[in-house]
Amino acid sequence: MKRLIVPFVLVLVASASLAGDQAAAEDSPDPIEILKKVDAAVKAVRAVSYSAKSTPSGIAVNFVSPAEGSAVLVGWNDAWGMPEKFLVHLETTPPGSEAPVELTGGGDGEMFFLIDHTGKKVYEDMDPNVLGTSGNTLQAFGMREFVHSRPFDDEIGAETVKYEGVETVGGEECHKIFVDYGRGGQMSTWLFGTSDYLPRRRVQHFTVPEQGDGTLAIEVSKLEINPEVDPSIFRLVRPEGFELIDDFAP
Repeated sequence: MKRLIVPFVLVLVASASLAGDQAAAEDSPDPIEILKKVDAAVKAVRAVSYSAKSTPSGIAVNFVSPAEGSAVLVGWNDAWGMPEKFLVHLETTPPGSEAPVELTGGGDGEMFFLIDHTGKKVYEDMDPNVLGTSGNTLQAFGMREFVHSRPFDDEIGAETVKYEGVETVGGEECHKIFVDYGRGGQMSTWLFGTSDYLPRRRVQHFTVPEQGDGTLAIEVSKLEINPEVDPSIFRLVRPEGFELIDDFAP
């Protein structure tokens, strides 16, 4: 009979643990309901300004640069798949380089420009591809969901959505939600303010076949919703002494 005691105790422990897990799951907020509140809160945003820091890791360091700076976004252009108006200023160190560069990229919906402060060069064109490879860094730095016409449709309809508790970002208490989009290993971990349901941090997780795994994290601070924005900031003002290049940026 003594030999039956240990298995019986293990069964009791396992049952208690399972019951605890089930109770914890039942007590957790519904992540889909949180995402719906996030979606509604973001759709009320007409314009946004913020400071941010983006950090790649793993395989991502080969094609996205770490960056720190600020952004102003207004509206959404479905045709271009980007904000209608934007101004992003950042400092970044390109992959394979140890020298940081300072860049400003922007557009008013009709013209787009890139200012290379380090090289003292300016690029401008009606085609957003004028931003060159720097456009990848600028786009990664801009949390476009703030002004997107359908900001969180993909998350609400994702294959897997999990609530992962509460975490503090920049002094702001946030809901942490993991999303597996069910599309070739695309996944994200989002952090939304518990008081306003606005994004504070996103970590994109991905795998490049035969190369490895990577993440790209962006964290926002000094968030200002619907600020008064002077439209002139989205148009190029060429700094004195800078060369205007009649070509797309490299």
